Amino acid sequence: MEPLPTLKRKLSTFPARLLDEPADRVVRFYSEHLQRDRTDGKLTPSQAWAVLHGLLTAGAQTYEAIRILLSEKRPKQLLLQAGVLNRSLFEVFTTTLGIVEDPGARCRTLRRESHKAKAEQYEYLNAEYGDNPKYKKHLDVYRKGLPVAAKIVGIAPEEALRADKIADSYWPTPGKMLQPPRKSTKKSVPFISGSRREVLRKLYKHHYGQMSSQAHGRIDAVGIALLADQPELQWNPGEGRSNILTTALLFLCCTVSELEIAGNYEHHPKLAELWRYLREINDEATELWEVRYEECLGS
Repeated sequence: MEPLPTLKRKLSTFPARLLDEPADRVVRFYSEHLQRDRTDGKLTPSQAWAVLHGLLTAGAQTYEAIRILLSEKRPKQLLLQAGVLNRSLFEVFTTTLGIVEDPGARCRTLRRESHKAKAEQYEYLNAEYGDNPKYKKHLDVYRKGLPVAAKIVGIAPEEALRADKIADSYWPTPGKMLQPPRKSTKKSVPFISGSRREVLRKLYKHHYGQMSSQAHGRIDAVGIALLADQPELQWNPGEGRSNILTTALLFLCCTVSELEIAGNYEHHPKLAELWRYLREINDEATELWEVRYEECLGS
């Protein structure tokens, strides 16, 4: 077989602690302030900001898990598993983008989507195991709990267990977020608009295909798993780890930035520091900064 071309190059070095310290500081700051300011009534609607606070928590935990999987102290750095978690972190960011466009309405839709999924699960379990005494208590909790939870999002008790009756529950995938509205009318607006949409477009086009292929167990998953097992086959050892970590931090940084903007907070100096470091080592960070965040956070 004709040999494949290779791309070997000398990698630049950048101390990870310079990135981790501002990232940890700014996440802790906004985790505390979103919780406090939502409780105090400074951030409204409260339910939307409760979800946004939860997304920040999920994003921070996912980034921490990626760091653990790629730690230099590990006997083997788990590139595939870290890459799959990067997709989860990207989804946290896109959900954040969706909510901050219209917090009240979008939070309601997201909650209704979640309830519909639980109703579908109940319908399946009840159909499969409803006559089995072993599952009676489990199904009783479902049957009694779903109507209670439904009240939060305005679903009538008689509809709480019927997935086909739950309207206004469509939450698009990241790719669908970039498409025109499903019902084209003069009043239709894109799911993600303005410079947020351009940020999403760039990140989606650059990363989503490969992340999805890895998560779905396709050829990209096979390739990266074999490279983790045989690091001597890597063109530039360490580059894969560095790229995954930098991309994860970029997703987290964008998420925190959107929360700072939506909450009308004063610009946090550690967030500015994090953007500065990312722009030094990552061209994509520079592009996103110029597309949106310089105008929103640069002053």
